Amino acid sequence: MDDREIEAFYDLTLAVRRLFHKLGHGFGQLHGESEISIGMRAVLESVIDGGPQTVPQMARVRPVTRQHIQSLVNALLEGGFVEYRDNPGHKRSKLVAATPRGETAFAAMRAVETRAFRALTLPDVGARDLQTANRVLRRIIAAFDSEDWPPRPNKERES
Repeated sequence: MDDREIEAFYDLTLAVRRLFHKLGHGFGQLHGESEISIGMRAVLESVIDGGPQTVPQMARVRPVTRQHIQSLVNALLEGGFVEYRDNPGHKRSKLVAATPRGETAFAAMRAVETRAFRALTLPDVGARDLQTANRVLRRIIAAFDSEDWPPRPNKERES
């Protein structure tokens, strides 16, 4: 990237972080009375949208530890929102899957969020803009998922 692109990229990263925190706070307020925390919601969304997954698979997608995901899964198991299933690809690593109770709870959360989004005003932002932003962000995420990131320090430059 050249200097202009780096500056624009840095501005974008600041905006994405601010949006992430605003969404977390807003969802926390929307679902404050729910027995499902925002972290638990994210795990539930993963197994509903992406199908049954192992705890390590879910942790790899997020910059959190496997232990953190396991604690969220444990809380969801306790509430009857998810269950373990046998994993045909691995004898010891079980798959986490949503239960009907989890699917119903998640659908209710999404309905609350949809009502809140309907009330949101985004001046001069249409569906095409949002689709473009989504495509760009997915490309950036893919670049960060590559084996080239983070760059490894060059020993010659260190001396």
